Amino acid sequence: GSSSSSIREAAEDASVAIVSLANPLAASRLIVPVIFEALHSPEWRVKSAALDRLTQVAERAPQQVSRLLPKIIPTVTAQVWDTKPQVTKSANQTLLAVCQTNENPDVSPAIPAVVNAISKPSDTYKAVEELMATTFVATVDSSTLAILCPILSRGLKEKNAVRKRSCCVVIENMSRLVDSPNAVAPFGPLLVPELKKVVENVQFEDIRDVALSALQSLTRALGHSDVEDAMKSIMQAEADQAEAEQKRIEDALEDERRAEEEQRKREEEERRQFKEAMEAQRLLQKLALEEEEKKKKQAMLKKEQQKKSTKSASGKCQGCGLKKCPKSCLFYSK
Repeated sequence: GSSSSSIREAAEDASVAIVSLANPLAASRLIVPVIFEALHSPEWRVKSAALDRLTQVAERAPQQVSRLLPKIIPTVTAQVWDTKPQVTKSANQTLLAVCQTNENPDVSPAIPAVVNAISKPSDTYKAVEELMATTFVATVDSSTLAILCPILSRGLKEKNAVRKRSCCVVIENMSRLVDSPNAVAPFGPLLVPELKKVVENVQFEDIRDVALSALQSLTRALGHSDVEDAMKSIMQAEADQAEAEQKRIEDALEDERRAEEEQRKREEEERRQFKEAMEAQRLLQKLALEEEEKKKKQAMLKKEQQKKSTKSASGKCQGCGLKKCPKSCLFYSK
């Protein structure tokens, strides 16, 4: 975020070199967390550069980035709506680059349409149509779910019932090939409540049946015996998440309060030391004035004594000017 263009260029060159030289295995532990931290910067140039480096990481370490997609996609998606067009452009390019690290061959042809729908909600159904044309054969992992679930969740909220049906079909086909409940667990709260709404609220029976079938498939993929069990689990997970977030907020407030208290104590100690230093300074000044006044009084007293004395400071008589007065001197004494 430097105001100097030469410094910004040097910093960008350094970041490019670091990512180029880093071991791909360092992506998940070191590089990506630093990039995420940079995305919280208020400076748009920092955000844009961070997104460019994430694109570079996706090219250098595709397998590591693919495993991180459940965290990367929501983080980068938030930057798509940035007020700066440079950040928005970089975010779109980064989204495409990171999504293309996914190794599922069934989803690969639809990735450009899905990424486009993330940045343009009006194109959501186009992406769903691409997915409708997909035959799911390969195992669906958390990386694939991270790409598809946000679009499918948005599609389930469409007013058009036919579009809701298309999303339900894709969810059912996808759920049958989920590799483990842990993979789909983070996306259950995103899809299960919306599917349940379709089952309960859509007026067309055939669409409700398709939604119910998709809900049952997703419930089984989540590792639950029935829909109610899945809803309870999701509600409990959300409650736990809310509790954890509340605890995090309380801990942050407590840390802030503790920091403020420590700051207050430091300021009080500094004020006390400053007050003591000022008192000592005033005391020294007072002593110096008293000493100066004493010297002045001594000088005046000496001067008065010299006026009364017949002898000058050099010891000569003030009458005759000699050290030893002759008999003719007015101040002669035996």
